[in-house]
Amino acid sequence: MNAAIYQSETTGSLMEKGYVSLEETYTVKDSIQQVRLQVRDKKNIHYVYIIDENSHLKGVLSIRELLGANDTDHIYEIMKKDLVYFPTDLDQEEAVLIFRNQDLVSVPVVNQYQQLIGVIHVEDILDVMHQEADEDIGKLTASGKEINFQTNPIVAASRRLPWLILLLFIGLISGGIIESFEETLETVVALAFFMPMIAGMTGNTGTQSLAVVVRGLASEKLDMKKALRLLVRELLVGILIGLTCAIIIAIVAYVWRGSLVLGFVVGVSLLATLIIGTIAGTIIPLLLYKFKADPAIASGPLITTINDILSLLIYFGIATVFISKLM
Repeated sequence: MNAAIYQSETTGSLMEKGYVSLEETYTVKDSIQQVRLQVRDKKNIHYVYIIDENSHLKGVLSIRELLGANDTDHIYEIMKKDLVYFPTDLDQEEAVLIFRNQDLVSVPVVNQYQQLIGVIHVEDILDVMHQEADEDIGKLTASGKEINFQTNPIVAASRRLPWLILLLFIGLISGGIIESFEETLETVVALAFFMPMIAGMTGNTGTQSLAVVVRGLASEKLDMKKALRLLVRELLVGILIGLTCAIIIAIVAYVWRGSLVLGFVVGVSLLATLIIGTIAGTIIPLLLYKFKADPAIASGPLITTINDILSLLIYFGIATVFISKLM
């Protein structure tokens, strides 16, 4: 019913009527009797909400606080007046952040006249979190959040094609890079063996960083200090991953071909590309967030394609510098 009255994906569409309200003039003894009457057929009653004679929200009390008070106390004397509440038009994603940041169990919802009309429980917010996560995963994979098992093939294809056509043309740049270094590749054929590995590893690290950033942006507010700390951390992660993988692949290249120079070229290339891939996967969603765009639209395939281009440039550039020693 709420969905028909209030805009979809807002607090108005999420709220329920399962709450207990007490008038501020009640004594504790009267309030406990009212709670006993109102809790029938209701679940998750952790708080009672205090209203005036016109249903305006005035305060809140936990059940524990109510039961621990003196019978003769009036509700308005012991209630908490500083409480969190939602309007009916608040976006559900913002509601999720408020629940998470303030560790809330339930939040009342008021209309434009500040009258109590509903409540949202943490169980409802968990459902929203799962829904938003599914949407972000759809965006990360460039498949679109509106594609499901019931979507017909034509509609599904039309929603995926724009991304794939864009990536198709960007991918042509990779082919151009390989062609421009054709002489280097022909001179040292062994370079071709490591090419897919370097490009693939760079795309993988970039996508991992992208997923970490998107998940972090969904769970907390980001300011410049946090963004810089995140960037530095991912840079260090990229260096550590790059050094480990570079040493391993340099040893493999040396054992396979007996060439220290080939091992050096492949190792250094992998180190540089993994660092760049990690940074690219971090910076792009942060920039989108800065410009008020959804960071999840920086899809994995796009990050992977961009990193492919950068990794090939670095790999063949370093190999060309050392071509005389590789021959």
